[in-house]
Amino acid sequence: MASIQIALSVAAILGGIMSSASAITIDFEKGKDDSFKILNENYASITKENPLSGTASLLLDTRSSSSEWNACFATSEGVLKPDTDYVISLTVKILEAKDDSFVHVIVRPLDVIDGTMDVERANFVDVGSVKKMKMKFRTKKDKMTYALQIHPKNKVLALVDDIVITKGTGESYVEVAPDAKPFTKPLTVATGAAEFTVDMPKPAEKTVSVAEFGAKPENPDNCKEFNDAIRHCKENSIGKLVVPNGVYRFTSNNPVKFSGLKDFEFDAQGSEFIWLKERGGLIEIAGCERVLFRNFFVDWDWEKDPVGSVVKITGIDTDGSFIEAKFLDFQRFPKRDMRIGIIEGLDPVTMSVGYENSINIGFEFFKGRADTPPAKYEWLSDNSFRLYAVDANKKSIFAKSIRPGMLFRIRHYVYDMVGISMSDNKHLTLSNITIYSCPSHAFVSAGEQHHWQFLNTHIKLRPGTKRPLTCSADHHHIARSQGFFKMDGCDFGFGGDDCLNVHDTTGFASRSGEKILTTKNMDVSYYKAGDLVELRNDDYSPTGYTSKLVKKGGDGKGRKDVYELTFEDPIPEQKGTGFILFNKRFGSRNIIIRNSYFHDNKARGLLLLTNDVTVENNRFFHNEMGAIKIETGYTFNVWSEGYGASNIVIRNNVFENVNPIGAYRNEKQPVIYMSVYLKSDPSVEKTLYPILNNILVEKNSFVNNPGVIAYICSAGNVVIRDNRIENNKTRIENQLFRGSIGAAYASDVKIVNNTWIRSQYNAKPGVFADIETTKDILFEGNTVQDK
Repeated sequence: MASIQIALSVAAILGGIMSSASAITIDFEKGKDDSFKILNENYASITKENPLSGTASLLLDTRSSSSEWNACFATSEGVLKPDTDYVISLTVKILEAKDDSFVHVIVRPLDVIDGTMDVERANFVDVGSVKKMKMKFRTKKDKMTYALQIHPKNKVLALVDDIVITKGTGESYVEVAPDAKPFTKPLTVATGAAEFTVDMPKPAEKTVSVAEFGAKPENPDNCKEFNDAIRHCKENSIGKLVVPNGVYRFTSNNPVKFSGLKDFEFDAQGSEFIWLKERGGLIEIAGCERVLFRNFFVDWDWEKDPVGSVVKITGIDTDGSFIEAKFLDFQRFPKRDMRIGIIEGLDPVTMSVGYENSINIGFEFFKGRADTPPAKYEWLSDNSFRLYAVDANKKSIFAKSIRPGMLFRIRHYVYDMVGISMSDNKHLTLSNITIYSCPSHAFVSAGEQHHWQFLNTHIKLRPGTKRPLTCSADHHHIARSQGFFKMDGCDFGFGGDDCLNVHDTTGFASRSGEKILTTKNMDVSYYKAGDLVELRNDDYSPTGYTSKLVKKGGDGKGRKDVYELTFEDPIPEQKGTGFILFNKRFGSRNIIIRNSYFHDNKARGLLLLTNDVTVENNRFFHNEMGAIKIETGYTFNVWSEGYGASNIVIRNNVFENVNPIGAYRNEKQPVIYMSVYLKSDPSVEKTLYPILNNILVEKNSFVNNPGVIAYICSAGNVVIRDNRIENNKTRIENQLFRGSIGAAYASDVKIVNNTWIRSQYNAKPGVFADIETTKDILFEGNTVQDK
């Protein structure tokens, strides 16, 4: 038997054991020295008044600054060496902070002003408490100027102290034993989702056609005719509505809406629906029971308004003030008041986003929001334009990272008009439906919906076109439900975000009375009196408290506003900064994902923030940031999602060339990533409580991926067994940990009977584990074989 505890001699060879003798300590006791520099003395100084430790601390005070970001502190050039592993710890106490203000710590070259070469970032957001945080990273080999830097955001008063910089990974390593015998002991493993049935509608006694209400391919808009037909079916309990085969157009800003139908079938008989509009969703299905939708295609009118496009860089100003680009697939780009949401590096081989060292640059990501203003550009010809760098960050990226000949995808829409939205339905089936494109999520599921399925339902590029994009956001976004969803035989690809994102929404609040919580960055719109709410500590450990919500108070309309929630029972004392709230009325659990293909998309294949999941017999290919992310987390400025994740089975899948950009660099660029985020996303702060647990990864094939097959963090009872790992293709940077397994803040992990195919690109088959935060890791029966 091999275990983490017996592998320390191996770790020392790899630089995993850190030497305190070689550590650099910056404690500000002697004032300024050669190890650091104050970047702006208006906002940073050394103070002896109420230091965090010893006699002095670094004081950050940006309360008088009008800038969003304020560079205050950096270690001196040469303190951090290139191509070297480090662990840095530091202590921060925020004394005051305005809204959206925090202490931002980064590891970035001193001569780079944008974030393209950052190797680590951390945000300190807690006000009033002393926080010690550890950052682990490896500097890149082609930059000599990396430095630890502190850039407070907006208006902050804070103290920083006890910065300790140590070479090494802080990890131990166990490698495959050459004479390993198979592991044969029984293990307690996850079982995944329970099988279930989605009920079909009762056989229809009467059928009507949309043609009876005036719908026809010649109409410039068929929205009213379709809605009239649907209303007639509802009012007269008609069980089936059909669409004569054809191409139907929709231009109304109203959706085609199916509401309150029961035992109903919509069969479009292979018809195609094409939209062109300014706002609102395309199709809505709400409050229905035992309904079947089948046999149609959804598309957007690209001839007049492309959802996305491919451009080739033709020129760059010498100082990065602008770039010039040409559309590859348009003689004249049809939308002359073009919106540029984001430009994304395009792999010239797969013609999908993401490749090693590719870049993305955001512009008008959220239309109408001040923080994502419209791009500044001018037309040079019918199909070429000049795009200006409107700030120093973009100017730096243009000058240093973009070259003539590079290909980019432009998303002209992002989160705008959802393809098919579903809410509060019971026993809903979508069968043989294909979405070629839409200007937002392709599918959204929400509310008290349960028991629904996608059968042979696809999101794919329209045949015969050179389009680079299907949906401009998630392929299927599940935001609060009551679970029991399955998909079988589906093909999701080329979208603008995750293929499947399953989560419930949480929130954060602090105790302000015996039975009262005051919210912080929390959407209370989906809470109502009578809801059972569970409270968790700020590290996700249980409080043992669940109570009914009596009332909610407050005049706001969004999560940024402050609300008071009153409960039936007294609230326990806080152990930390507050509580995480789980609304038990929701629970997007019991998810089955089978025989499907997830590929060539932005972000992840599957984002799973839920319980009781089976993922089997699928193929994952070229998912930009990894195949599967299992997580939960909360923030004080954006989203808070997930009630944890448990009882998940990942079996008999193929993972090939996923995470081509090498995302989550300091978590070893994983194929499957298990982790949490606390207070900000991402966060270096993790929890030792195994909020992610009971996970089985077995009998999968991992082929030519950039990093570890799995990174296990804030997790327990994880079994990785009987998998096959092969890397036979090189990358620009072949990591030492490529094909191995990583762990931190993890316990009770069993890695058994896995097979690595011998290759120079599987240099260290085994497991890398954080010394301080992992325990009870079993590594046995694993082998290396010739192909």
